[in-house]
Amino acid sequence: MAALFHRMREGLAAVLGFETAIGVAERAVYLSSVRVGPRQHALLLIDERGTEIGRMPLAGRGHDIAVDKAGGRVAVFARRPGYFAVIVDGRSLSPLATIRPPEGHHFFGHGAFSADGHILYATENVFTTEQPRGVVGVYDVSGDFRRIGEFETHGMDSHEILMAPDGQTLVVANGGIETHPEFGRQKLNVADMRPSIVRIDSATGDLIGETQLDAGLNQLSTRHMAFDGSGALWFGCQWEGEKGRRPPLVGRIDGEGEAMLLPFPDAVAPLARNYIGSVVASRDGTAIAASSPIGGTIFVFDAERKALHAAHRLRDGCGLAGASGEGFLASAGDGRLMHVAGEIIEPITRVGAVEFDNHMRRIDLG
Repeated sequence: MAALFHRMREGLAAVLGFETAIGVAERAVYLSSVRVGPRQHALLLIDERGTEIGRMPLAGRGHDIAVDKAGGRVAVFARRPGYFAVIVDGRSLSPLATIRPPEGHHFFGHGAFSADGHILYATENVFTTEQPRGVVGVYDVSGDFRRIGEFETHGMDSHEILMAPDGQTLVVANGGIETHPEFGRQKLNVADMRPSIVRIDSATGDLIGETQLDAGLNQLSTRHMAFDGSGALWFGCQWEGEKGRRPPLVGRIDGEGEAMLLPFPDAVAPLARNYIGSVVASRDGTAIAASSPIGGTIFVFDAERKALHAAHRLRDGCGLAGASGEGFLASAGDGRLMHVAGEIIEPITRVGAVEFDNHMRRIDLG
């Protein structure tokens, strides 16, 4: 263990000290949950070159990572149905606390910190009621890491949650799919789904607004989201309806709550296999990347033109994070790390003996 932390300190010193041609990127690191062996999972810390800085074992498969920009901490959530989230010091990978949902709840794998880092909001499934419902669990992470309340999400299958740029509004993607831990990840209500994206006051829990798609798209499950540089919200979906259909999978919501879907060209649509696994914005906010691990494709959108710019093949590619400027890092299940910028995709490295999971997050060391 001492040797591990010595290597981590050496790695962080290198990240904080080296000079490169990619500007400020040398002061950033990236976190992802990874599989490191049969039933073995970890939180992996790498730099933009893919050099491993350190890793921390996880009790089970991880999913997304919430970043506390104010305090440098992260929260690593278990994959749904998940029963743990580990609060970690983002620099040293030292675990600070483990939080768990109440009995009859499970995590959906996503969370968001308040602007000051004092509160962690987590999407949860309440599965003991007659009909499962989504809630936002509210956890005080400034002191004893206890749960202090919950908000309704006004839907079910509440997946990704973001803090809006105003620092006050929570945005939640309600996927609309009914699940229950007794049935694993089986979908129980596909015909009657009601997905939505809602805006919630983070102080009161009041519903500020709700966006739904047309009734004919009720089986288009809203899952992942990102804000672009103008403050518009981009979202990605998975289609649970007739397999022969190719509905739009990526959309944009403006400041008035109006949604616009961006259909793929006919030649491109089959590449997504009706599934988007991650959505992120570039560092400068001018580009949006969306991944389909099932389809093995990374899609890049011009956020200002509201149009698809490029599509890149990457087998089992899902994790995405902003790199320098308008570029992205993309990770794949076989350990590959790629750099994507506009019409260019270039290999960076293959991280040895790891399988990247669905999401990747960047931490700016400043």
